[in-house]
Amino acid sequence: FGSRSSRHAVYCRFHWSGGVAMPWVYMGYPKGGGWSKGWGKGYSGGKGYGGGGGKGANKPQALPEGFEVDTAKKFVGTVDAYYRFSGYGFIIPEETGVLPGDKVFVYWKHIHTSDRYPSLVKDMQVEFTVAVVEKQGVKTLQAQNVSAVGGGLIAVQDTTDEKKTFVGGQNLRYTGTLKFFLAKQGYGYIKVDPGYQYDKEGVPEEIRVETTEMNCGGANPAQMEEMKVEFGIWLTRRGVFKAYNVTLPGGAPLPALEEPSAV
Repeated sequence: FGSRSSRHAVYCRFHWSGGVAMPWVYMGYPKGGGWSKGWGKGYSGGKGYGGGGGKGANKPQALPEGFEVDTAKKFVGTVDAYYRFSGYGFIIPEETGVLPGDKVFVYWKHIHTSDRYPSLVKDMQVEFTVAVVEKQGVKTLQAQNVSAVGGGLIAVQDTTDEKKTFVGGQNLRYTGTLKFFLAKQGYGYIKVDPGYQYDKEGVPEEIRVETTEMNCGGANPAQMEEMKVEFGIWLTRRGVFKAYNVTLPGGAPLPALEEPSAV
């Protein structure tokens, strides 16, 4: 294991805690280095849209000259793909020949959800309206008011949570300090407060948290450092302990990322 340069070697190293090898311990970022360097590729995989993270998606399809759309009309469609760590996807409307290309871009901000992190699942049916927006210098369509068919809130995380193995149960909360969270890379680490007794062996002093478990009241998490939090702990199928449903103490939402108003 090694860092990208010797400058960051002290910040990425193995650490032993309770007989368990942890990949590394956060020691604070280098002076003048900020958050942008030395952390590798992170979690998003470079699938951003329109400059939102990495290489970006293809240029949006421009609307035909003179095209008009009823922005109040409700469409029903099927999710063709959704990249939850990048926060965007595409919906195929049931009604063909009405929308150019028979496929509409959807961004996480326009998903009506009860989940702690907005997301869609491939092949699920949704209801939506459309709006004309400008992306990368062209006018294109974007899904708005994305909901369950009939107008209900979209809820997909409960199904995911049912498959998790929790330490002490799903509703048990622990406290600790969020050492850092890198919004662009989509992960961070929490130092668990000492003194807890666990029903599973091997829970480390510091555990990883990813974007989907950062509860910002349905928004994307902002960059954070040295913040008191509360959370659950779950165990992956590969035997890795991770944080679950991270909030501020008392259950209040974490700070959300400020998004450009044009998105």
